[in-house]
Amino acid sequence: MNVLKPPHFGVLRRTKGTQGREGFSLLEILIAAFLLVIVFFGLAQTYWRGRVQLGYEEDRRKATAVAQLRLDGIRRDYSYDDLTSLDGITVTEQVDNRTYSMAHAITPGPESQSATVHLTVTWQADVGGTSVDRTLEATTILGRGLPFGSS
Repeated sequence: MNVLKPPHFGVLRRTKGTQGREGFSLLEILIAAFLLVIVFFGLAQTYWRGRVQLGYEEDRRKATAVAQLRLDGIRRDYSYDDLTSLDGITVTEQVDNRTYSMAHAITPGPESQSATVHLTVTWQADVGGTSVDRTLEATTILGRGLPFGSS
């Protein structure tokens, strides 16, 4: 009795040299596995670098916020005549268990009766188990305001 076999849709068939056996050889499976491992490690490295970059950007965002708050505090709490007392002073701020140090430098401004306030924020970042110094600089120009009541 001759029974017809149904067609094999979606299955690779070999007819030459397989001696009636179907499927993949061990070498083909090893090559496919090797290619999958390469793709996996490439994706893992991309993910890891993305996480490191996100951590750096988060620290930089917090440092920018700390610098902005400090500059706003200087504008609010110091008069033009008191700005020179900040020159060379370093203060620290703690945000989410990270210490940000802010060094002040006061220089003459571009106009008479103005001063440029340079603020350098530094912090320690953990990159791959190694402590790395990070820095952000912020600058603003402050001037003497008109006295109240003058026109």
